[in-house]
Amino acid sequence: MKTLLRLIGGLLLGAVIGLIIVVPVIAVMDGESVTTVARNICDKFTLNKVVAIAWMLLAALIATILNIVLHEAGHLVAGLMTDYKFVSYRFFNWTLIRKDGRLQWRNFELGGTAGQCLMAPPDKPLEEIDTRWYNAGGVLAQIIITLLAIVLLWAMDLPDWLDMLLGMMALFGILGVLTNGIPMKLGGVANDGYNLLQLDKDLAAKQSFCNVLELNARNQEGQTYGEMPERLFNMPDPIDWKNSMHTATVLASATRKQAKHQWEESYRQLTEACSHKSDIMPLYQLELENMMTLACIATGRDEEARQHYTHDVIKYVTHHASTQSDKQMTTMAVALALEGDRPKAEQLLNKLEAERDKYIHQGDVTMSLDLMRWFLNTRP
Repeated sequence: MKTLLRLIGGLLLGAVIGLIIVVPVIAVMDGESVTTVARNICDKFTLNKVVAIAWMLLAALIATILNIVLHEAGHLVAGLMTDYKFVSYRFFNWTLIRKDGRLQWRNFELGGTAGQCLMAPPDKPLEEIDTRWYNAGGVLAQIIITLLAIVLLWAMDLPDWLDMLLGMMALFGILGVLTNGIPMKLGGVANDGYNLLQLDKDLAAKQSFCNVLELNARNQEGQTYGEMPERLFNMPDPIDWKNSMHTATVLASATRKQAKHQWEESYRQLTEACSHKSDIMPLYQLELENMMTLACIATGRDEEARQHYTHDVIKYVTHHASTQSDKQMTTMAVALALEGDRPKAEQLLNKLEAERDKYIHQGDVTMSLDLMRWFLNTRP
């Protein structure tokens, strides 16, 4: 809901900024005062025009939402057609998962994404797993809905309000096809088009892609990283730190070591990753620093932990703590070791125990509770 409100606020802010820019420009071009031009514009704003502008903004919002929903639905349909299994479907923070044989809604947030459809890969040899359709599904869905909107606009005499909505659907559909379909990396993250072309050429990246999907599925089912098969944590060789799938595998491997209380090994692995931090995408940089904070606290390197637990990392941890249990663990470890507030740490443990069922990744919850108890037992 917060993300949706931010989107609405952004559209309104854009409209206001547009007026602030347009009014002085018109004044300069017409040789009039800014006050005169602003008054003239206001005089021309009849109720019908105000309603039309309001509907234009609302139509843009609806078109944005529908494009996100249909894009992720495209991934879902294409995945099911190629033997992938449904794991979760997220729209902003609303996430649909399958639990105990039933579909249930949960709250989950991942920075930098407005939606996400995650599936478990087929149980086949890597060479037989088709990653192309799964990655292409979202763009194909947007192409279909965009063409449909254009055909309806061209072939039918529709009411003005519907014309506006279909026009926005076509506009945002085209933008979605371009940004998701043209192979590129946005903020270090490969888009669908990039994955479509590269995964079959780079078997190491394809393996990492499938491993990450399987890790997520097993985690959601309740397995901790320490309980999962070792094969899912095999490192690409060499590691391409600019490849988000490679980096995800490194972070998953370090998490597995933490789940098994192998803190020194995790610390060494994360230290190596930190030496390549400039090549790692921003979201994973924050996750890396979060994990380093834990590893430093667990190995008695409290001063180094303070260096990793920066203002940006605090914001990241705080923002995601309500939907990611490991961020609650970080907050608890910091309270215990860096703030010297044991009652707060115990309160955070009790809170997570009471609220564990609201989290999507039950494997993470089990791991977090185990490590939180370990911190309380090993720290004075």
